[in-house]
Order: sequence, then structure tokens, then C-alpha cells
Amino acid sequence: DHAVQAGDPPLLVGVDQEGGTVSRFRFLHELTAQKDIVDTRTAFLVGLARGKELRELGVNVNFSPVLDIASSSRDFIFSRTFRGDSKRVAQLGEAMIRGYTQSGIISVGKHFPGHGGTTIDSHKELPVKYSTYTKLADDLRPFKKVILAEVPMVMIGHIQFPYIDKDYPASLSPVLIGKILRTDLGFRGVVITDDLGMGAVTHAFSLADAGVQAIKAGEDILLVVRSLPEYTVLYTRLKHAVEQGEITEQRVDESVRRILLLKETLKAKNSK
Repeated sequence: DHAVQAGDPPLLVGVDQEGGTVSRFRFLHELTAQKDIVDTRTAFLVGLARGKELRELGVNVNFSPVLDIASSSRDFIFSRTFRGDSKRVAQLGEAMIRGYTQSGIISVGKHFPGHGGTTIDSHKELPVKYSTYTKLADDLRPFKKVILAEVPMVMIGHIQFPYIDKDYPASLSPVLIGKILRTDLGFRGVVITDDLGMGAVTHAFSLADAGVQAIKAGEDILLVVRSLPEYTVLYTRLKHAVEQGEITEQRVDESVRRILLLKETLKAKNSK
């Protein structure tokens, strides 16, 4: 209401409502787990119904669908994924995104470039995948598919790929974000981090340093689930980084333009 009264662009209000075990609003009706969706029609209808319920609550961004490929029940992400190979995951993910889009919800493909094959829970520690760029091709297939379908937002996972970037996990990596996602896959939408307060990041970086590196790497939005004083520290550090030239104004402007374009698209869609 404050944004509307001030004439500002609409606020982005997001939630993790994947269905199944990750459903923040358990009182809603559409709670189908991705693992139980077996065809594209169902994926579309689930996205449509879930999106409509979220819209009624005032939510306009859903951090869904999960596009990671988990072939083993030992995988950390297994219970939250579509079943099948990369082609099947790509088809189901694209169909669910169409449902979200038709309902007026901004969908978020996650967790680029994929947790599949890792058993470490990134909420606690940093998973490591020893994939080369060539071997990463199968994991990237669902993301390629949804990018072609114009998914508006992609979330980057906290996963280390030492053969691709030995210094930073994907969520802080200019190689994974700038080269692979932006240049090679051609994604032009909004990029958001997974929660920077997760153990995968905090074991190696302070929240403030992680935030600065994420922006330098090409992230547009920082997702942080922490306390208000910590947000203040992060904001102050980011502001100082821009003032000192560590983060260029051009880098900030790129993200601002993408976010404003996304908000304009959302506003236009919801005014119909």
C-alpha cells in the first residue's frame, strides 16, 4: 500500500511455495509436490492454481519451480524435484512456468546450475561438484528450456564448481553468472541469489562480503533471511562499495533496469 500511495513501482513479494515439503503456506489447497507431477498438463494446472492462490494473498513472486536434476534418493534436493532425466525436467518445468505466468505470478527457476549429484545440504555446508563445463551441459538443459520460454527470474544455488571457478560458489561467481548464464545461455531477466544467510556461504564469507561479491558477480537481487541489524550492515557495506568504486554505478544500473522492467511487466499484466 505504501508503494502504491507513493507512486513507486510495485513491491516484489516472494515466497517458497514449491509444493510438497517446501510449502510456506500450508493452509492453501494446491500443495502438490513436484515429484508427484507426471505430465506437462498437470504441471501447467498446478502452476496456474498455485499462482492464483498466491495472488489472492498478495504474493507476486514464487521461488518455483525447482529445476535441479536428482537421479538418486541420496541427493540433498531429491524430495523437491521433478522425476526423470534432464529433458523431462525441462518439459515439466517449462509447463509449470506457463501456469504461473498465466496466473500473474513471477516464477523463479532454481537452483542454477543444479544441485543434482550432491548430498550436502547447502543450508548447512557448501556442496562441491567436480563437473567441467562440458559435463555441466545436462544440468543446464532445463534452464536453457525455461530461458527460451522467457522465465522472468533465475535463482543461483550455493554450489562450488572448482573446475569452473575455483574461488567462488555459483551464487558469487562471475563465471557461472556472467559467462555461462548471461552470455552462453542468453538470459536477460532478473538473477537472484539463494539465501545468503545459509551455511554454505556464511562458513566462508561474512554477509556483507558475500553481498558485495554477489553484486560484482552479476546478481540483481540479494535474498537474505536474517535480522534487521544485519540488513543494515549489509546495506551500509554495499553503499560504501559503490562510493569507493568497488562496485561500479554501471553495474548497479544494469540491475535496476532489469528489476524495473520486471515490475513494469508485472504491473501491466495485473492491470488487464
